[in-house]
Amino acid sequence: MHKVRNVFGIVCLLLVACGVWAYQDFRKFCVGAVPIFAYHRVEDKTDLYSMPPADFEQQMAYLKEKGYKTIKLGDYAQRRKKGDTFQNECVLIFDDGYEDNLTIAAPIMQKFGYIGNMFMAVMYEGWPGYLTWDQEVELGKYGWELGSHTFIHKPMTTLAPAERLADLKKSHDHMLGLYYSDNGVTLSYPNGACNAAVVEDVRKAGYVAGVTGKIGVNTAADPLLELRRVNVFHLKDKNLEHFKRGLLKAQLISWVDARTGYDLNSFLIWYYKQK
Repeated sequence: MHKVRNVFGIVCLLLVACGVWAYQDFRKFCVGAVPIFAYHRVEDKTDLYSMPPADFEQQMAYLKEKGYKTIKLGDYAQRRKKGDTFQNECVLIFDDGYEDNLTIAAPIMQKFGYIGNMFMAVMYEGWPGYLTWDQEVELGKYGWELGSHTFIHKPMTTLAPAERLADLKKSHDHMLGLYYSDNGVTLSYPNGACNAAVVEDVRKAGYVAGVTGKIGVNTAADPLLELRRVNVFHLKDKNLEHFKRGLLKAQLISWVDARTGYDLNSFLIWYYKQK
């Protein structure tokens, strides 16, 4: 009986030690990994893609409280190529090119010393509710990076190869003419959709970084043209809590992947499809 108690005690100590190690390793991982928070609109509407300004400001305040600094996606890509490490840094992206990115989101972010990355679906440029060329230039004055969300805003996986490459090049050149940067042009994939063939076309078109729909945070192990994101949706109430859980979920997914090689993201997609 005495031996059994000793063995049980040793097992408990080992479990506690493993738990402490895992917790400390997870915290260290989170500091060095870079989340890319993906938004669309910031305005008082009730749809999934419109974050109310008050809730958005709460989210920015939370990031500031946690010590996060914002960086441009192009800068992230260049620093990765140099082998730099990151500490409490994040990227804020806004897909499609809505006017409220300039009129609402940018002024709120400026209060916290934050900058964003706007990805224009070029065919919508100047449409009602979307940014004009001049407004995009104005957004650049806030320190934002301007990137491509393709030209026709269709999932790249649904297009024929020739049409896809032509669209990628057309939108790349348009944004390069609008926002020239030594870092090059960055991309956010429409609907987050990509595969190996799409990624190769993105490379051929000259992009330096691309954000997919894959959930997670980013480390040196994540290809620059296949970066992960943290989706931020408007879920009617408790948006700050959803924001915190979304970040934690992304961090856990990438940590498990990094430490075990297990693709937890694919499992969760499969699991939710079964429900």
